[in-house]
Amino acid sequence: MLNVTGLLKRLVIGRAKRSEELHVTLLPKRLALPIFASDPLSSVAYAAQEILLVLTLGG
Repeated sequence: MLNVTGLLKRLVIGRAKRSEELHVTLLPKRLALPIFASDPLSSVAYAAQEILLVLTLGG
C-alpha cells in the first residue's frame, strides 16, 4: 500500500530517474534561465549595502 504523501509526490514531481538517465537530462532555456539566474542576482542585490556597512565600520 502506497502512502498518500508518496503518491501525491509522484503525481506532482514524477518518478525518480535512474543514475544512467541523469546525464542526458537538460532543462529548457525558458526554465533554466530563471532558476539559475536568481542566485547571482540575489547576491548582487546585497553587495552595495554590505560594502557601505564595511566602509562605515572601517571609517
